[in-house]
Amino acid sequence: MNFYLIGVDYKSAPPEIRQELYLKRRQIESFWSSIAALDTAVLVTCNRFEINIAARTDKEIVLSLELFKKEFPEFYAYSYAKDGSFEVLRYGLRLACGLESQLKGEFQILEQLGVWLKQDRFSQSLFEFWNQIIQSAVEIRFKSGLNSDEVNIAKLLFEDLKSLGANNGELEIAVMGTGKVAKLLVECKPDNVQFSFVAHKNRLKAEVLANQVGTRVLSFAQLKAEIGNIDVLVSAVSSPHIILKSGDILASVLKRDKPLYIYDLGFPMNVAKELGYRKNIVLKNIDDLMGIKKNIYNYLSENFNLAEYLIEEIVEENEYAKSGYAAQCVSY
Repeated sequence: MNFYLIGVDYKSAPPEIRQELYLKRRQIESFWSSIAALDTAVLVTCNRFEINIAARTDKEIVLSLELFKKEFPEFYAYSYAKDGSFEVLRYGLRLACGLESQLKGEFQILEQLGVWLKQDRFSQSLFEFWNQIIQSAVEIRFKSGLNSDEVNIAKLLFEDLKSLGANNGELEIAVMGTGKVAKLLVECKPDNVQFSFVAHKNRLKAEVLANQVGTRVLSFAQLKAEIGNIDVLVSAVSSPHIILKSGDILASVLKRDKPLYIYDLGFPMNVAKELGYRKNIVLKNIDDLMGIKKNIYNYLSENFNLAEYLIEEIVEENEYAKSGYAAQCVSY
């Protein structure tokens, strides 16, 4: 069996390009699912868009890649490729261990891969390959200590607010979204933070989060009416549309004596870019938060190095990649 991976991530493409490709997600998924000769699985997270391919011959992969390049040239222009079992195995282990993540060492990517693997349409060939990767990564993360010193986006956000001097006294933070970012914010909540959760679509999930920290749930209309009293607004909504527009910010916010900090942490991004140009508003995204991670990475450097070493051990000794499943290079 021949294995191949082609993808676009935060290192190969700016957020605007990734957002553009995300909006074409259904067309790209449909393209690959229509090719009967290949086993394919598409992985999409906030930082990457990848197509995993397995085929009996490399010719089938090459022909499909040629068609894909013609139909989606913008994907190809920003893509990277992993060719053959050993390359895909090494990359998969690095990915599951968080070493390819924008937030290096994060645990959430392993959880996302676990959910991805449970898809009904996952072929047996790719399931066996990626199941092995995930199981090995669980062990690597434990042995290297990556799980005990976890870094996550919520911790970076609170560190950023601290560096901005915005965490002095009580902080009113409104959170749009009820997914993993919202849950991490609750888990990492400092004592001086008071949350409000905005029910954009799922009020029940918002109420569950609000009950955990003894706070309230707002409708989007209520958020717009009360935004003048909010210090920080976090948008972590999984929507392909702009949700917070320029007209949603009251004029009173622009006149008060403190800025409104807006963190657009969803993907695609959900806050109108022009808000960042308005007086008294500080708009940040995930890329902006990455600038404060250097000290954390220095602290975890030994963990990362040990994980790298354990990954190479597995790749060198892996019988699955050495067996008949080992791929010839596609050389596309």
